[in-house]
Amino acid sequence: MSPPTEPVVFVVGEHESARQWSGLVQARGAVARAFRSVIDFRDDDDAPGCVLLVLTSERETDGLQACARWMGRGDQRPLIVLATSPELARLLRRLTGGRVDVFEARDPAEEILARVVSASQEDVERRRLRTVWLAIGERFQTLTTKDHEVLELLLLGLPNKAIAQRAAVTERAIEMRRAAVMKKLHARSHAELIRLVTQYEVVTRFGITLPVG
Repeated sequence: MSPPTEPVVFVVGEHESARQWSGLVQARGAVARAFRSVIDFRDDDDAPGCVLLVLTSERETDGLQACARWMGRGDQRPLIVLATSPELARLLRRLTGGRVDVFEARDPAEEILARVVSASQEDVERRRLRTVWLAIGERFQTLTTKDHEVLELLLLGLPNKAIAQRAAVTERAIEMRRAAVMKKLHARSHAELIRLVTQYEVVTRFGITLPVG
């Protein structure tokens, strides 16, 4: 399946209201795909966008199971839940701790649709940044052991002369190594180099996709 050029809103729900929400999404100019349940999802469908889970059952266990089934997939696409039952909506808000957007059927449709659109764009941006950081990671893979040694000393804020003394080389050699590192990492200045290295450590260590720059 070739990836779409725009985000997709995956509308999930067994009731006819799910199909109605799919129509509302399309009326806003967005792409929508309807599924009767989470298990109907294709594992290879990695299109960007978000999931709108429409829960019409009054039984709390049904809604909890549906949410748990989706979250158990490990999918990073934003999940938005629309619950008919106010009690279920409150329970989901409490259990998910803000990780899931939960709306009630009585909430304004425009408010829900606006969140659907913004969530889809957030996923597109997340994927864009992930691609950027993967490319940056490939640049870091080109660094040699000596490059890393110079980088570690630069991060300590040491001047070229002090780094040269520690590395037992000339100051000119350190200048050349630093220039080579900057070229490999596409850094245009010393400040940009330090910022990029610091951000990359956060991305790789904590899995946080930071804005580049």
